[in-house]
Amino acid sequence: MKKSIKTIEVEILTGLHIGAGNDAVQIGGVDSSVIKDPISSLPYIPGSSLKGKIRCLLETEGNYNETDDTINSYFGPTSEYLKTKKNDKNYEQKPTRLLFRDLKLSEDDEKKFKNGDINTEFKTEIVIDRRKGTAKDGGLRTIERVPPSVKFVGEILVRYEKDEELQNILKVLEEGIELLNNDYLGGSGSRGYGAVKVNLK
Repeated sequence: MKKSIKTIEVEILTGLHIGAGNDAVQIGGVDSSVIKDPISSLPYIPGSSLKGKIRCLLETEGNYNETDDTINSYFGPTSEYLKTKKNDKNYEQKPTRLLFRDLKLSEDDEKKFKNGDINTEFKTEIVIDRRKGTAKDGGLRTIERVPPSVKFVGEILVRYEKDEELQNILKVLEEGIELLNNDYLGGSGSRGYGAVKVNLK
């Protein structure tokens, strides 16, 4: 099996929040922090988040669905898909074609974070009491976000057998990226978070 490595760049256009999953929140603390590398404490984008979002968009807005052979071959078969193939003697499970690596800060932005020129931002949101039209008791929450203009860079490993297959895989991947550029990454997209510009090189 042949392999091709593609570089992917994600530029943040509006504050990005991919949560770390806080177990407990201290008084005055952040309710939902962004995921960070445990060693460098710098934010990153998990490859699984990017892969899952692109796959979801292809299935919901593209010309594919959850049991599509192409999607399950390229992104990996789901348990539901495998159930549909249980009695198919001609089905042979092959290695997943697309492997998404975690995306790290671009070299320039990593330096800026380490020098303190860029920091994550904290956005306070409120929950409105619908009857009173005022802030609901306990409705304040603070969300940590990666600010606009920050860039992340990573790699996508493409496994293929023939050059024609590689072109087909890249075509589907580019379709998904185009859908993502018109959607959002991470959480709270309906509130303006997570607009991104993604380029595949």
